[in-house]
Amino acid sequence: MPKIFVNTDNSNAMSKIYKATKVGKSAAAVEKKMQEEVVAALGKTADFTTDKSESSKGYTIRIEVIKVETVGPKTTYTFRSSIVRYPSTAGQGGKGEEMVSTTSKDPTITVQGASEAMLLDGVESVTENIVNKSLGGMRVDMARR
Repeated sequence: MPKIFVNTDNSNAMSKIYKATKVGKSAAAVEKKMQEEVVAALGKTADFTTDKSESSKGYTIRIEVIKVETVGPKTTYTFRSSIVRYPSTAGQGGKGEEMVSTTSKDPTITVQGASEAMLLDGVESVTENIVNKSLGGMRVDMARR
């Protein structure tokens, strides 16, 4: 069986895979860190790849910062992830995304102060956790396709 492709191309501004606009001035750095960590985490698994080919079939792991809450010197960031099949499929109304069912709680991190480095460390940890929890669901779904 060929390796399962995971799309990590975040260059389409109209359909971003990694979104961190709620973070403010660190948004670009957070989005880049998410992308790097997805690639790194998948590089540790033998049955997944991020190398795209003409016949690539697999998934996109979407990750977004959905909430930023500051209380005193601490800021809490809440993330949401979803898995969609790649490539998009043609349906009655044109191309669309097919979601893969997941049952995970939205992860959060809390950062003391306004350190971008601490934020990026937390983003790295959360992203790796999201990818690791997504692998099983993608394997099961791919076997059904």
